[in-house]
Formats: sequence, C-alpha cells, structure tokens
Amino acid sequence: IFSTWIHELCHGMAAILSGGRIVKLIIYPDATGLAYTSGGGRGFVISAGYQGTAVTGCLLLLFRRTKRGPRAGTMTVAAMMILSCLLWIRNIFGFAMIFFMGSVLAGVAWKLPSIHMRNVYVGLAVTCALNAITSVHNLFASNQQVNGEPSSTDAHSMAETRGGTAAAWAVLWLVLVIILTVAGIVFAIPGPDEVADFVCCGVCQDLGLFKCCNYPGQRVMTRLRKDWNGREGGGGGGEGEGTQQSSGS
Repeated sequence: IFSTWIHELCHGMAAILSGGRIVKLIIYPDATGLAYTSGGGRGFVISAGYQGTAVTGCLLLLFRRTKRGPRAGTMTVAAMMILSCLLWIRNIFGFAMIFFMGSVLAGVAWKLPSIHMRNVYVGLAVTCALNAITSVHNLFASNQQVNGEPSSTDAHSMAETRGGTAAAWAVLWLVLVIILTVAGIVFAIPGPDEVADFVCCGVCQDLGLFKCCNYPGQRVMTRLRKDWNGREGGGGGGEGEGTQQSSGS
C-alpha cells in the first residue's frame, strides 16, 4: 500500500510539475491504484510512476546514515501522506489507510528514540526501492489487474504516447530503477564521524554541505522545556536556538 501510494502520487506530482493538476488518487485494498490527472506532459506523467518511486527510494537511501535524515525524512513522508488524503485521495479505503499510516509514521518520527528511528526509516527506504524494481515485471504483461479489472500498464500507455514497444520501455525503466537504487546505496551521505563508502569527487564534503544532515542540536521540545525550566528556576534561561489516469502497480 505504501509503495502504491508513492507510485500514484508521483504520477500526480509529475502532472503538477508539467503544468497540470491532480484530479484524484485512488488506492485499492489489493495494493493497486489509479491517478487521475488533467493536463501536463502525458509522457512525463506516465513514466513518473516507476521512476518517481525509484527516485524517492534513492533519496531515502542517501540519507539513511545521517543523524537528521531518518527522523526528518519519516516526518516528511508522514506529512505528505496526510496532505494527499486531504487534497486528493477520494476513496474510503485509500483515505483511511493512508491517513492511518501517515499518522502512525508522524507519531513514530516524533517520539521514537533515534536508535530505533533509523530502523523504521531504512525499512521505508528499502520497501520503496525494492518495490520499484520488483513491480516492473508487471509491465511485461499485456495488461494488469487494478481492483480486479483489466487495465493497461504504464509501459503500454507510454508506447502508445511516445512510440516504441511496451517491452522496450519496461527494460529502460528497469535499468534506470536499478541505477538509482545502487546510487542510493553506494553514495549514502555519511553520518557523524563516519567516512563515505564511496567518494565521487569530494567537493560536497570539502564544502561542508553534509553538515546540516548531522547537526547535533537538541530536539525543539527539549530545548523549549529546558528554556522554561530555566526561567522557572530564576536563572533566566536563554532563548532556544534557531524548520489523465495512470495505472498503479
């Protein structure tokens, strides 16, 4: 269900980025879904389902070792799940399930200790990345089942829109998905006092661009609590530091 939601949302985001809009998103109990969009670049919207899921998995994997990445990433995903329910998801099952999952992830990101937070985050990243790979095999079929009904695959829709064969598009997407997944694993941003497994050019590290991902500051509520306790104790505690339709798989 989580991967299906990302797949359909990526179709919708592609429509928005290319000048269109999301009409509605549908998530079914059999882990399939549909994205209804209007306007935008048709080819871009169609290809965004699998490629967008792969890009999301790659980004999640890149930040898995950082201090701030797991908690911030999980909270961002949770916020997007809840927001998509309020704006676009229009069937009861999809709304209830995605809203519930988003609420749980928000609570986890807010309260779970960091040592366990990383495990949850890595689980989301791996689920997303592996689904982008394993679900591509559906594209080689003549059609797929969406909520028990036959539906054209994204690869067939792409072939009709841009030419070529559905198999060719499926193979191309599979190659790109594998490349993005490997990149997310190999080029992971190192955590505090860690060394990167593989350095491309070293420029980002030399410029200190990764420091914000490992900033050791306290959590907001902890800072506010300490500030309040300091004032109550008469110590004058200082201020807190400065936050169309596309088929699913």
